[in-house]
Amino acid sequence: MPISVHDNTILGYEVSCEGREICIRTEYRDKGAPFERTNINFSGVEAYEFVYDCMGNIIFRLEDVPSEDIVKENQAKFEEGFRLSGWPRFWKGSLDEALNFLKTRSIRGFRLSSSYGMSGWVLAAEMRLVMETKG
Repeated sequence: MPISVHDNTILGYEVSCEGREICIRTEYRDKGAPFERTNINFSGVEAYEFVYDCMGNIIFRLEDVPSEDIVKENQAKFEEGFRLSGWPRFWKGSLDEALNFLKTRSIRGFRLSSSYGMSGWVLAAEMRLVMETKG
């Protein structure tokens, strides 16, 4: 049975800029104690955006989507961000160049939607769901 994070509460997340990794720590609380804990680990991160963090977030869905969809949806934001601050680093001056850069590095898109609170997206080479072992 695949690991699911539907209805998991987000406990916190950590971004390693140097390691280009993100870890979102989650907990499923609907079954009673002990709660199931699952980490969502992204590696090879090129860019991400999390919005509406209300410090009590519940995940609705985490889905693998074409990176092209995220880039096209955020093109204006990327153009402005690159002009103002160099974000995202993969933006090379045009949509086609950015898409080619991500494609040659096999970067995937991941969309996080919520039942309550934080949503967003991540562009990364890999995403893994890891169940925490009970001690």
